[in-house]
Amino acid sequence: MSKGIICLVLVALALASAEDKPLRVEPEVANQNLTRKIEPAVPPLAKLAQVGGTVVADIFIDQSGKVSGVTLISGHPMLAPAFIEALKKWEYKPFLKDGQPVAVVTRADWTVGTPTYSPAQQKALKDYYPTFQSCYRFIKQWDTSRADTAETTCREAVALADQLPNNRVLERSDARTFLAHSLYRQRKLDGAIPLYEKALEIREGYEHSETDADFADENANLARAYFAAGQPEKADPVYSRAVTIFKAAILSLPAMKDNYSARLRQTLLEYSKLKTARGQQDEAARLKTEADQIVSK
Repeated sequence: MSKGIICLVLVALALASAEDKPLRVEPEVANQNLTRKIEPAVPPLAKLAQVGGTVVADIFIDQSGKVSGVTLISGHPMLAPAFIEALKKWEYKPFLKDGQPVAVVTRADWTVGTPTYSPAQQKALKDYYPTFQSCYRFIKQWDTSRADTAETTCREAVALADQLPNNRVLERSDARTFLAHSLYRQRKLDGAIPLYEKALEIREGYEHSETDADFADENANLARAYFAAGQPEKADPVYSRAVTIFKAAILSLPAMKDNYSARLRQTLLEYSKLKTARGQQDEAARLKTEADQIVSK
């Protein structure tokens, strides 16, 4: 084969290869065709680790404007998966070349700023979670002989929670709830009740709280403490609210039905006992029947 023929063959192959490749479009141009953009969410572990930086990826877009593939160029491994999953949901108007739709590739990036925390916040972020886990274990594995240690540890968790960044709402609520649990177990109800009330107040208004099973638990905790302290008139409406929220949570997240139903059943049984104590026998029987029906379903 002559050199001239070889050159012609190589040129033809190069042209064919170029035709197979999607047309590269600059991000500023591609964004003009962008019709659906899903913002990635920073994963909780990345937030906890205070990970920041920029993730860069190439997006392959087919002739219909759908994302057909994503190739990671650079970025932190704790952030990259969230960005890639978001990019796969982006949609574009078809890109045209000579009036015909064509596949293209463009580049996209996502920058996550590393939060700036005060020294006190940095220390709290470092120390809170292990301290709370210790408090949690003390409550779950309750031992009366270690009640003082449990209470001290849970108080430390509350103090650290109050030093956390302002957006750590649930941590402040949870720390108070578990300190209240430690006091409740010791029958220190005068100390437990204000903590349960504050935990509920902190969580109140949190996103989707009226369909949040944990928010229902917060109500049930307070109702239980009121009842134990001889305040059934206060406990009654709070138990009622807990039941309502549990039922809403089951409808909102059917995948958790078994878990939420078990918690609802326990609350119904407690509420039934309160109604009995208040002399409302018919209502107590109705609640007990409702609880028993959950088991049979």
